[in-house]
Amino acid sequence: MKIPLEPARGTRDLLPPTSEYHQQLITRFSEVAELYGYRLAVIPTIEHFEIYEAKSGPGISRSMYVFQDKAGRTVCLRPEFTASIVRAYLKHLTARPKPIKLYYYGQVFRYDEPQFGRYREFYQVGVEYVGEPRIYADVELFQLIRDFYSSIGLSNYSFRVNDISIIRGLLSRWGLPEEAQDEVLHLIDKGEIEKALNLVGGFSGSERDLLEKLLEIRALSTEELKSEIRKLGPLPEEAMPGFGRLLELFETLLGLGFRVYVDFKLVRGLAYYTGVIFEVTVPGFNLSIGGGGRYDTLSKLLGGAETPATGFSLGVERTLLALEAEKALENLLKPRPRVMLVSLVPDVAYVDRVSTKMRSRGVIVDVRFSHKQKLSDLLSQAARLGFDFVAIVGESELRERKVAVKYLKTGIQRVVDADTADRFVLEWLS
Repeated sequence: MKIPLEPARGTRDLLPPTSEYHQQLITRFSEVAELYGYRLAVIPTIEHFEIYEAKSGPGISRSMYVFQDKAGRTVCLRPEFTASIVRAYLKHLTARPKPIKLYYYGQVFRYDEPQFGRYREFYQVGVEYVGEPRIYADVELFQLIRDFYSSIGLSNYSFRVNDISIIRGLLSRWGLPEEAQDEVLHLIDKGEIEKALNLVGGFSGSERDLLEKLLEIRALSTEELKSEIRKLGPLPEEAMPGFGRLLELFETLLGLGFRVYVDFKLVRGLAYYTGVIFEVTVPGFNLSIGGGGRYDTLSKLLGGAETPATGFSLGVERTLLALEAEKALENLLKPRPRVMLVSLVPDVAYVDRVSTKMRSRGVIVDVRFSHKQKLSDLLSQAARLGFDFVAIVGESELRERKVAVKYLKTGIQRVVDADTADRFVLEWLS
């Protein structure tokens, strides 16, 4: 039987240097999230299907990996993190003082058609802020994303915002049941506006034209937003609280210096959102690199008490693509000296002493014991692999407790004491 070497469709192997960029991005996110008071939550990859069936929305429910386990239970690979975090909160954390702030990272799985920036297995980082109903929690999400992007060198991005309760309020007023509302929002999210409008128009008493005009609004300032809303005429009272919240958030973010605009076509693909929603966009990308919003009723949908909550997730692969487009990918990797330590003698203890001393100072040391391979071949190999130095331990170096260090960029070589080789390497690079 021939074993296929290609990974399964929609998945990929992560190897250096991509895997290193990947890991460093997660590390930077973890550091920033912890500075904001969030603590790590590690959630199972396999979840109860009911967790996501409850209110994931048509887009997610149709793309989930769902299967029966060996006991006949219906389970799924998690398609996102928020519902799982809320499940864990209900199981373990409801008695804790509020708010509760958790961050996470890991794989999620969706059976979508693979394309640029879209995989069937992909990675997310994100946070959930549970127990705070006020705008301060929503604003903090934007601040955390700003500081994370600053830490990785991503600067060319904008926030696209809306409040989903505005459209939900209109649809409810017009008598659309919840399932029909979810389908309307799904169609808008997929850019199928005409189909969404036709679905709304099929309900007597609905105002198709009002929804169409609302979806056309895109405002860059609070004055522009107020003006566009006034043009719509009197609005149902069900939509007004959402307008107030959106205006307050918009004004606050602009005051903090964020690049942000209101777009009523933004609805997001998850049906559990109840208020403020947002996405992160970058120029030249026909997709978002992250997003989130408020989901105040999800806890109740999963069997708990209604609890205010908000959060976001960022796509790791898409963030790396955005960094690459900005030519800022190298910002992720902290430059550290790389040494190939070639031992021409079998003295493991001495080589361990030399390499451990260098590693303790943050120097990357790859040890090669060589008895037959030519030293010249190893030097060529080190250069091809991107090492900065080759350190050599031969009979004379062992006898004199020294090590020969060759700087590959210049070809200069020095023989130094074993106990000072680390300092010598660091000083040479500086």
